[in-house]
Amino acid sequence: MNKKKFYLIFLIPLFIFSQAENDEFENKINNYKKKFEINCATEKATNNKGNGQEILYGTRNFRSILHGIAYRGGGNNYYHRENKRENKNPLPQDGLENLLKVGFSNIVYLYKTNWETAPRSVTDGNKKLDYFQLSGNDFDSRDSILSMVYETIKNNDLGPVYLHCWNGWHQSGFISAILLKQFCGFSTLKSLHYWEDCADSWSKGYDRIKEAIINFVPIEKYKIDQETADLICPCYEDLRKDDTIKYVSQTMEVLDLNLPFPSGGYDLEPSVSTFLDEYGNMLKKRPEINIEVQGHSDHLGDEKDNQVLSFKRAKKVFEYLINIGVDSTKLEYNGYGENQPIIYCDEKRNDCSKEEISKNRRVTFRIKSIESNINFDKEKDVISVEDKQWLNEIFDFLSSDKNIKIEIQGHADGGTGSKFVNQKISENRAQAVYNYLKNKGFDTKNINWKGYGSKKQKHYNNRDRRIELKITYPIQETVKKKKYHIIKRGDSLSKIALKYYNDYNKISKLIKLNKKSLKKGEKTILKIGDKIRVE
Repeated sequence: MNKKKFYLIFLIPLFIFSQAENDEFENKINNYKKKFEINCATEKATNNKGNGQEILYGTRNFRSILHGIAYRGGGNNYYHRENKRENKNPLPQDGLENLLKVGFSNIVYLYKTNWETAPRSVTDGNKKLDYFQLSGNDFDSRDSILSMVYETIKNNDLGPVYLHCWNGWHQSGFISAILLKQFCGFSTLKSLHYWEDCADSWSKGYDRIKEAIINFVPIEKYKIDQETADLICPCYEDLRKDDTIKYVSQTMEVLDLNLPFPSGGYDLEPSVSTFLDEYGNMLKKRPEINIEVQGHSDHLGDEKDNQVLSFKRAKKVFEYLINIGVDSTKLEYNGYGENQPIIYCDEKRNDCSKEEISKNRRVTFRIKSIESNINFDKEKDVISVEDKQWLNEIFDFLSSDKNIKIEIQGHADGGTGSKFVNQKISENRAQAVYNYLKNKGFDTKNINWKGYGSKKQKHYNNRDRRIELKITYPIQETVKKKKYHIIKRGDSLSKIALKYYNDYNKISKLIKLNKKSLKKGEKTILKIGDKIRVE
């Protein structure tokens, strides 16, 4: 009897203590939900320029990963109202101080760039916030982040963790996808879609991140109960839940990209420069590819000014890629002005929205040629296993642009054999590559092959036993801008014709754009301020 009473007295306080802890945890989570006013994973408390909730100023693209436990975003450096600096930096001081004020205990900077300039902690009276640098790319640093977040779930005395990169898109999105997979039971496909949806349209490429998300398996020691998960996990609607995973073979699929620019500008914004880092890494791994950087403008303003502006945009991107280590001999750049718009806009009718016009302000990339890695033994046309792998990768890359045409060019060295033999062996080599691609299931509709014998030697040794890929694009029709003359006092048709055509007799060109014909003795009345098309 006494023994039963002892257990009852012991268990009741334990239950009360446990319930109090649970209530405290639930209150903590609900307080942060209310404070930041975000419920779903894609919602933001601060936008891309760092504006939004003032209590979070110093952050960008602030989102919830686990309510009250972990949040993600970038550092507001480039767009800062007062203390602007380069985008590739840790959080600004006011960002650290504001996160301390709202209760954060830990911050993790996911890059190393300029980490030496950041404080390791911030204090305010009894409050303290610790600042760490962990990438999450390797097992140890990823485990440290998982451990930190798990401890925050288990310890009510700890405030949330803020995991940040520069923009709040790619690296912070990667770690967030891992955390959602671990603590919220997100599937691999759902985690990938979450990463893409929160990358603000900059999700092409980044295969390292996608493959790491695919390969991550939740760790047993960090598992939490379902009741806790229901409380801290944000809502997220995966609109592509019926898709299949198809990322593993997309290693090089980054050709069909446009880099946007503001009206009249050519400086690289953080979103553009961050993508160029990834694109530059791809080019460094593929030295056989030669690229043209093409600049374009919209139709607004003077045509000559737009030509110069498009050239500056292309040059800016070219210089950025060179500065991060891309071989300058593999790049060239050019400006195409307003002559190759994605969307044609008629200036007189004003038939394009601001968004449509903005799509024409861009830089694009175009492959000029590929210097093949494939070499052959003397008088042989057998493709090695290693070269077959290269062909798979390079044609995956080229398949991302459906408009290009490819000629597989076979070559032979001139040091051995007759011209007839060299011609035949070069044809066999080109056809062998073509047949391999066809048998692998590549679309060969726009691919042909041709042998050049020993006519196009480059090295004058056995390296001329090679394959090269010639890339051609459909001729893009140049759009000629329609020009208009605004009627001023004293203008006449003959005067306008003389100005634009150097011949006052070409009045008929102007008349046809105003009336189909003029009767004998009839006059055309020109009103001051009206537009008349002159070209």
